[in-house]
Amino acid sequence: MLLHSCNRSIAHSAVCTCCGLHGETFLHCVRDCNFSRTIRHHIGFSSPDFFYVMDAHDWLKGGSKGSPAYLFSTGAWWSWRHRNLMCLNNETWSLNRLSFNIQNIVEVLKSSFFPRANVAPTELFIKWNNNNYPCAILNVDGSCLGSPIQANFGGVIRNNGSFFLSSSSSAILDSSDILLDELLAIYHGLILAKNLGITEFVCYSNSLHCINLINGLIVKYHVYVVLIQDIKELLLKKNVTICHTLKEENQCANFLAKLELPQTTIS
Repeated sequence: MLLHSCNRSIAHSAVCTCCGLHGETFLHCVRDCNFSRTIRHHIGFSSPDFFYVMDAHDWLKGGSKGSPAYLFSTGAWWSWRHRNLMCLNNETWSLNRLSFNIQNIVEVLKSSFFPRANVAPTELFIKWNNNNYPCAILNVDGSCLGSPIQANFGGVIRNNGSFFLSSSSSAILDSSDILLDELLAIYHGLILAKNLGITEFVCYSNSLHCINLINGLIVKYHVYVVLIQDIKELLLKKNVTICHTLKEENQCANFLAKLELPQTTIS
């Protein structure tokens, strides 16, 4: 089954636009192309039997059963999405970034369809960690505290072994909007990584609102639309994944965001 990109004049040829070696059938696109095959191997699908089935319907039906079903389906989705990013946006993501997104969606699906049973709450011991992501980690945070209100932001970059690489901290004049502070923390954190020449890293923020604004579609009339667009453009130029983290896992960035506040206001 050939894809219809060529028939619809989206592509100039029926040959795979990623590898240029084979016709772009569905199976070639999401499984057999060198780019997709590498993703599959990276997330654990390396058995020759996985690539043996030549009927797309049978392959999808078989892969959608059993314990690896979520990983299988999410891998197919990201193989397709990465193909579109390469062809339409001229973007190539690293295997680490793709694998992180695949695993993250798998966890979301599992928690959605198999909620935890009603059990007694247990204590959780939370600390900074890299979630097994083998690259640099950027933590950022913004702060609005005091009377009169003083707004700051801060960020810290560590390698995946938790060793310190660099940090920054700055005050924001005439601001009492925590959303602006959190967005500026992300923006300046990305600039810090850029100035250090770090091109692949994960950015953690404890502001889920900011992350949703950045990962979602641009809201044209949002008060901070220009800043959000600047952040999106910085993310496009690098292999960067931006993720939510708990405040307890973001303590260093939180400390830097409060560093320039008077001693009496630090909690």
